[in-house]
Amino acid sequence: MTKKTDKGAAKNVTRRTIVKGGTGLGVMLATGVAPAIVSEVGASKMRKVQFMLPWLFVGGHTFLFAAAADYWKKRGLDVSIQRGYGSGAAIKAISSKTVNFAEASYGVAVNGVSKGLDVVAIGAKLQKSPIAISCRKDSGIKTPKDLEGATLVGAAASGDTLMMPGFARAAGVDIGKIKRNLVHPSKLISSVLNKQADCTGTYYVSNAASLASKTPAVHFMYADYGLQTLDLGLITRSDMIKNEPALVQAIVDGAMEGLKLQLLDPGKSLDYMIAARPELKTKSRELLLIHSGNTNFLSIGPAVEKNGLGWMDEKDQTRTRDVVIKYMNAKKVPAIDKLFTNKFAGNIKLSKAEWAKAKKLSANNDPAKS
Repeated sequence: MTKKTDKGAAKNVTRRTIVKGGTGLGVMLATGVAPAIVSEVGASKMRKVQFMLPWLFVGGHTFLFAAAADYWKKRGLDVSIQRGYGSGAAIKAISSKTVNFAEASYGVAVNGVSKGLDVVAIGAKLQKSPIAISCRKDSGIKTPKDLEGATLVGAAASGDTLMMPGFARAAGVDIGKIKRNLVHPSKLISSVLNKQADCTGTYYVSNAASLASKTPAVHFMYADYGLQTLDLGLITRSDMIKNEPALVQAIVDGAMEGLKLQLLDPGKSLDYMIAARPELKTKSRELLLIHSGNTNFLSIGPAVEKNGLGWMDEKDQTRTRDVVIKYMNAKKVPAIDKLFTNKFAGNIKLSKAEWAKAKKLSANNDPAKS
């Protein structure tokens, strides 16, 4: 009898000690709820997660590799990052459950939802759209109207291609007078450099910089012609939000910790990506840092400064939806609460001094100065 009492007392003391210690295990014992990212209390096995990029391994994605090496790992996640083939392909991969998380252009995602795809924006990276048309300067093209009669190449599933009709309408360009050719993503820049095309659809955060590094170029930002949207950011499906909120939270928080590092120490963030993708050692480090700088410049805005990284202001959500309806002729577009959620965003913040540093580091990456 005494032995049974002592055993019970020891058990109670152990439980109180754990709960008082405030550990994750203590929280689980106190609440009776285990995080969704572990299969059982004390499990050490990492959960494997597939993440799809919207494009190639460029400097604007270094934050994700920092997350994979450190910030996701410390949350119990083993994340494999795979290259993408355009935002259109990424949202289809999410909706079809090929992957559970990806990065994609939010305008393309909203348009996809209007066509029946299951995609939800869970944390914006860019506060301003990076989508552009980039042309060789020696083509003589100085305004969007000059695109009429020019040759433009694009990738079939890329956001710039999917939103091109909207840009043409907004800029007063007769899209029927543009010679548009679809090519493999790897042929976009070379087609322009070899003068097989005058211009290519680009993202300012990636291949626009790659083109400009090889020849003088002019860029027409979609946002400057009315197509301003929240853009590249994290996406998942509605069933993941409902059934695995702890996993979604871990993905968003880890990614945003990585983005904070990219904003404040682009070189260190890049080192993470090169370590994971050794083939990038043959690429220009300077160019990869330009990618990061361009990304960082477009990632800064009042909404994230006030509310934390990933945050999507309601006005920006509405504007993104309106752009898709007006310029992409989207029908049956759900309300913004079905397209975006801030439930998981805003936990990772920068101090006033850190924001000042981030702005200073990316000041020369303003597209207006290119």
